[in-house]
Amino acid sequence: MAASELRLKASRATRPIRKRVRSALFLLPAWYMPSSALRVAFHRIRGAKVSKSAEIGYFVIIDNLYPERVFIGSHATVSARSTILAHDESKAYTGRGGEEVTETRIEAGAFIGVHCVILPGVLIGSNAIVGAGSVVTRDVAAGSTVAGVPARPLGLRHGEEPSE
Repeated sequence: MAASELRLKASRATRPIRKRVRSALFLLPAWYMPSSALRVAFHRIRGAKVSKSAEIGYFVIIDNLYPERVFIGSHATVSARSTILAHDESKAYTGRGGEEVTETRIEAGAFIGVHCVILPGVLIGSNAIVGAGSVVTRDVAAGSTVAGVPARPLGLRHGEEPSE
C-alpha cells in the first residue's frame, strides 16, 4: 500500500464500532416507524439530540456517523426525505485535508420542507422556514424563509407582514 493511501485511510472517519453499530442498527426503524413520535424516539436512541415535541418525517437521515452532533429543538419539523449532516469527509477522501465534524442545529419551531439537505455546521433559527428541495449551506436567521440551491432568503409575498 502506498504512503498516500495510508494517509487517506488515517484521515477518514474513525468511530468506535459500538457507536457505528448503534447508529446503523436503529436507522431503519427511525425511517419507517408509522408515527413521528416513534421516529423521534429511534433517532434519539441513535444519539441525535431531538426534542420529544419535534416532528420527523419518513426517510429523514440524521447524520449516520455523528448523530449526536445534530440538535433539533421543540416543535421543529423536518419533513420527509430530508438529510441533516454534521460531518463532511470530502477533503479526507480527496487527500486535501481532514474530515470536518461540527454541530448542526435546527431551533424551536423551524420548518424544513420535503427533500432538503442541511450541511454541517448550519444553524436554522427559530421559526425559520426552509423551502422544499433546498440545500442549506449557511445559517438561516430566525423567522426568515429561504429556498433554492443553494438556499437564499425570499422576499415578502404580497400581503405578508415582516416578522419581528
